[in-house]
Amino acid sequence: MAVKEKEATIDTALIRYRAGQVLIWVGVLTWLPFIVMRANGIYPSIFWFLPFHLIGVVGGSRLRSIARREMGENTPKKNAFRTIGHILVFLAISVWGVYFYLKLVIGQPVEVGKFLPYHLTGIFSGIAFLGIGYFVNRRAVSQE
Repeated sequence: MAVKEKEATIDTALIRYRAGQVLIWVGVLTWLPFIVMRANGIYPSIFWFLPFHLIGVVGGSRLRSIARREMGENTPKKNAFRTIGHILVFLAISVWGVYFYLKLVIGQPVEVGKFLPYHLTGIFSGIAFLGIGYFVNRRAVSQE
């Protein structure tokens, strides 16, 4: 009976992991209509899209993290690539702190397009470094 319970837990965790993955993609693809609108000369407020983006990306990553823990996966070992990747992602997200400070606190008119390249560059390069760190860890495990 304990084996079936463990299998059911793993199946549930796998479903949760996949749902987290889908949620992340939904959060990222939330910006597609925003980009299409801007390309066609319509300038919608980012506040219509931002909550869905954050719920998808943050919620999905948390869901995946919980599922990995339920499946018994070990926390990835830290290495220089993973550290650099996390720093880049943190800095990429921090760009929006400056944007919102200028827009909401100071009241200065700011353009989203001036901040987006920094955000995307940090996110994509951070993900690349995290991916490299993942493969470095896998290689180290396989050589042991």
